[in-house]
Amino acid sequence: MYEPQRLHPVAIITFFIRNLYNLVQAAFPLLLVFLAGGNHKWLLAALPFLLILFIAYGVLYWIRYVFYVHEQELRLEFGVLVRKKRYIPFERIQTVQISAGVLQRMFGLVKVEVETAGGGTKAEFVLAALSREKAEELRQILQAGQKVLLHTDEENTAIEYTLSTRALLLLATTSNGIGVVISAMLVFFSQLDDIFTNLHIWNRMIDYAESLAVGRVSLIISAVIALLLVAWLLSLLGTIIKYGNFHLTREGQSIKISHGLLEKQQLTIPIKRIQAIKVVEGLLRQPFGMVSIQVVSISNISKKGEGNVLFPLLPKEQLMRFLVEIVPEFAMPLQVQGLPTRSRPRYLWINIIPVLLISIGCTIFLPWGYLSFLLLLPAAWLGICQYRDAGWNMEENKLLLRSRVIGRISTILPRRRIQSLDISRNFFQERRDLTTLGVALASGTLGTNIMLRGMDEEISSLILHWFKLGTMLHKTKTY
Repeated sequence: MYEPQRLHPVAIITFFIRNLYNLVQAAFPLLLVFLAGGNHKWLLAALPFLLILFIAYGVLYWIRYVFYVHEQELRLEFGVLVRKKRYIPFERIQTVQISAGVLQRMFGLVKVEVETAGGGTKAEFVLAALSREKAEELRQILQAGQKVLLHTDEENTAIEYTLSTRALLLLATTSNGIGVVISAMLVFFSQLDDIFTNLHIWNRMIDYAESLAVGRVSLIISAVIALLLVAWLLSLLGTIIKYGNFHLTREGQSIKISHGLLEKQQLTIPIKRIQAIKVVEGLLRQPFGMVSIQVVSISNISKKGEGNVLFPLLPKEQLMRFLVEIVPEFAMPLQVQGLPTRSRPRYLWINIIPVLLISIGCTIFLPWGYLSFLLLLPAAWLGICQYRDAGWNMEENKLLLRSRVIGRISTILPRRRIQSLDISRNFFQERRDLTTLGVALASGTLGTNIMLRGMDEEISSLILHWFKLGTMLHKTKTY
């Protein structure tokens, strides 16, 4: 690791694909102009030479792409025409993520992404093709912040959790990805006319839907059920591929997570980077007594939304044990003190008023629109659930805030992780001595804000005093 090293030759393929994609993306408008003008022959003649040129450039780029560790820094040198150097001190490194896509897994390789505090939305340091042994060695060196860590005599007790097959199937079955799948299906079908211009597929689908609308109700119900079934099956398959072989390990001051059937993802989260723990009880999973555990961490890159998932599905009776064993720094009981009764009308009206306005509009402009007034009952029920589930709790060094939008979310916030805490109130809250408590955490490039509305004014002042006291104690210890 201390002498300049190259990537595996498979990286040439990734460099070639990336450079070709960037060229096509940049020159696509110009290419369309030439194709529209009928200039096809010159393009076909030049295509082999362009491919050879890009392959040669990819080989040269791979030869000059080297990395090494030197004097507490991770260094990268690359570039063909212009030589570039990038130095990353160990103390700036946030996370080291190891993943394996289809191409890497074919050759037994992995991809390493190193994230820094100022790296933006992408990893600042990417090694596209390394052997797993070299990747693990590099990760241990970077996380330790020293030159040699592989042959240490210190024994660390590792605590492991895996996702069972039953839990994986339940996770996939109750996934909320069905809406995303339906949207993607509609977008895909809407673009078919652009691909197959002579078939008019989208128009035929619309005509068929109109024929169903004037036909029997049973056909319409069957079509809707078929669409939902296909979307559910696709969502089920996607979740299984994404979270299959899920494995979590707590080793020392870091948590290692690996999962994925087709693309193997491996992520390491240092405990010091975790700002808060969220326990999410989804609407479909709550009746089964299952929860999802997420983290709010200082992280700028996101792997398809996976970066915040600590454990995707866990029985609620095992939650406290999980917190104590995996993240004892955040463990606390999830019992909360509810909001005052005078805050309940706000939770009711905030759900009822929009539904009421929509129902009035439907009644005016749509036949049978008055049936939409039936939606007032679930809206009122949702408001009651939001009021009943909202609450707070406080220990010596931790704050618990719980709220519900659709699912119920309990957030555990250590006092020393809170960036700022503020109290606000509007005209209606002022009349009832109520406030909105807002907590800001460091997270990625934009930060995270957690709010609890309808707090008693005295309770909010008490929490603010608790936060200020912790800040004063921290400053005293620092100086």
